[in-house]
Amino acid sequence: MRQFAEGGVNGLVIEKMAIELGCSKSSFYWYFKNRNEFISRLIERWVELSTQQVILNSSEPEKAEDQITGMLIQMFSVTRKGDFLFYLRKLSAEAPAFHTMLETIEQTRMSYAAALFRKAGLDPEAAEQKSHLLYHYYLGWYERFKQSQVDDEELNLHISMLRAQLLGI
Repeated sequence: MRQFAEGGVNGLVIEKMAIELGCSKSSFYWYFKNRNEFISRLIERWVELSTQQVILNSSEPEKAEDQITGMLIQMFSVTRKGDFLFYLRKLSAEAPAFHTMLETIEQTRMSYAAALFRKAGLDPEAAEQKSHLLYHYYLGWYERFKQSQVDDEELNLHISMLRAQLLGI
C-alpha cells in the first residue's frame, strides 16, 4: 500500500517488491495470477482499513451524533498517508474494473454518512446532500494534508466546525 501511495501502479514493480520481501518473482505469481489481481487485492485491503474499519469503529457509540463525531475524527485525523486515493483515481480513469471499484468505495462512504445523518434526524434529501458535501470536502482535506501532520488542536477545531455545519450542534 505504501508503494502504491508513493508511485501508483508504477511503484508496484514485482521484481523490486520480491527483493524487498526476500522472495523470488515466481513466488509472487504463486499467490497472484497477474499484476491486476495483485492490485485488486491491494485495493480491497486498503478498503478494509480505510473504509470498513472507519464504519465499524464509528458504529460503536449508541447516539447518532457520537457516531458522526467518531466518523469525522477518523476521516480527518488520518494524514501523511501519501497519494493512495489519487493513484486509485488515476488508475480508475485508465481501467474500467478499477473505476467500478472506486465508484463502489465512494458510494459506500457517502451512503454510510447519509445513514448517520438520517439517524441524527435529518430528512433523507438533506442527509444525502450533506453526505456528498462532506465527502467532497474530505477529498480536498485529504489532498491538502496527505503529506503533513495535523495537530490535535486544529483537528478538534475542524471537527467542531463540521459538526456545527452538518448537524447544527
